[in-house]
Amino acid sequence: MAHYRFESEWELEAPIDRVFELLSHPEEFQRWWPSVTDSRRLEEGDEDGVGAVAAYTLRSPVLYSMDFQAKVLEVERPRRIHTLVRGDLIGTGTYELEQREGRTMVRFLWYVSTTRRWMNVVAPVARPLFVWAHHHVMREGAAAMAAHFGGRLIGIKTWVVDRTPPEQAPPALAEGDHQIARGS
Repeated sequence: MAHYRFESEWELEAPIDRVFELLSHPEEFQRWWPSVTDSRRLEEGDEDGVGAVAAYTLRSPVLYSMDFQAKVLEVERPRRIHTLVRGDLIGTGTYELEQREGRTMVRFLWYVSTTRRWMNVVAPVARPLFVWAHHHVMREGAAAMAAHFGGRLIGIKTWVVDRTPPEQAPPALAEGDHQIARGS
């Protein structure tokens, strides 16, 4: 498997509560984030959203799509959402939010590995293209979120931390949890 540790920061003119609320409703992502071509909630979580499962289809700018699910493991309203990711990507995805003088800083932490055979086979040479595609999707999402709120995107940074797999393998989804199967 090819391993990626992506981190991105978006700084937006928007209140933290509204940004958190938007990120708490993944079934709405396809309405405002152009790269998300499908998003739907598969399972409801508890009153904080813990246990909720959402499915996504993401189209990259280089004409491949990725299907994955995110199961919410932890919620600290309005500061953090931590998920377990399964499908074409496995690992974890975390949103961390911070309010600064009427602005919200959103930090995305994606520690994932690809599971699609073709992506893993070509990763040694295509890695820069996959990284570029991720950065493009994140820049597009930041601009779209700012537009959604009618505010200004103050800044965006996105980078790759390193190539090492996450320190601890993510736990398997419990039996009965939804899985997205996709051919290689």
